[in-house]
Amino acid sequence: MSSRLYPFEEISVSAGFPSLRYCRDGHHGQPLIVFVTGGGVSARISYGHPEGCERDFLAYWARSAGYPFLALTYPLGNPVFSTVHPDFSVQHWGAQAAESISAIVNAKQLRREVVILAWSMAGRIAASLATSLKRQGCDIELFVAMVASPPTAFLPSLEGLHAAGDGLADVSGSFTDWIVRSLAEQGKRAGRELIPEPVFRRDLIGNVPVNLVASSLRWKDGAFVSDLGADLSDTQALEFTAYPPAAVMTHNDAGDFRHALTDTAAWAFAISQGLGARHLFAHQDRISTLPAGIWRCMLGRVRSAPDELNAVMPGNHLFFVGEEGARTTIEALEKLRRLASEIRRDLSEPLTD
Repeated sequence: MSSRLYPFEEISVSAGFPSLRYCRDGHHGQPLIVFVTGGGVSARISYGHPEGCERDFLAYWARSAGYPFLALTYPLGNPVFSTVHPDFSVQHWGAQAAESISAIVNAKQLRREVVILAWSMAGRIAASLATSLKRQGCDIELFVAMVASPPTAFLPSLEGLHAAGDGLADVSGSFTDWIVRSLAEQGKRAGRELIPEPVFRRDLIGNVPVNLVASSLRWKDGAFVSDLGADLSDTQALEFTAYPPAAVMTHNDAGDFRHALTDTAAWAFAISQGLGARHLFAHQDRISTLPAGIWRCMLGRVRSAPDELNAVMPGNHLFFVGEEGARTTIEALEKLRRLASEIRRDLSEPLTD
């Protein structure tokens, strides 16, 4: 099995744990786009493999739009990592990602507000990453949940996960077969093979620290135990004011029906609660004196925000893979950024006049 690094990759140690980091430059003045990968799949899914077509992946289209691009892989059970870390938690994940982001922002003198593309399981990092980034003097302009559930969501089927011999959660079998099929379906849409299956299984797939998955399972004393309270604390799931400004990218694919059914509603509370906490709650006295027409406009903005900040993409759980999918994902991101900026303006300006 290969453990080689791809071009522009490095293994860095952040927050005491190894991370696979891929970074490319963009135009000065554009925010850094950070792709945080999900469960069981390396962030290589966002930039591809050396023998592939770079136009099939997000990194190419992000850079074509002028964005610097960073992709981060936590210590996955893949030979690219020389050690395994079954105790790796969501708090570790947030701190690790924040240190990597801060290092790139400082080294390249980039804007200190970044855009996060959080795919699948990475939705669980929302609060911990935002909190850790603030400690690093950075902030999140927009956290885009890409077919990703928030930290409050759990998947009952994951309660049955078992430990592999190294202590990581064994996601081989049905999960890996499903994600391989999803990639093949995206290839059919593109009209060509995007990543050969042997390369995908060898270089991009691996088992996962159980503390990261959307379940109550925790790694404790060398075994998996159920501890819902520990998970809620680790993810800061109920600390809604810690969540960053959020938007959603989802799809209508029946093969990934849980996300198709629930992503929009699952993030609606975080989006509206966040807008209130960041722009309105501290101005109660001022709001009560606003002209009725202005208040109705602000109220409408908050109520419609979860629908406006929701992009339904063609494709499946890997909708962003393949030339059309990758390109339209960056186009959708730019639209979400514009909408989020307009909403912030419409809520802030009446209270600062």
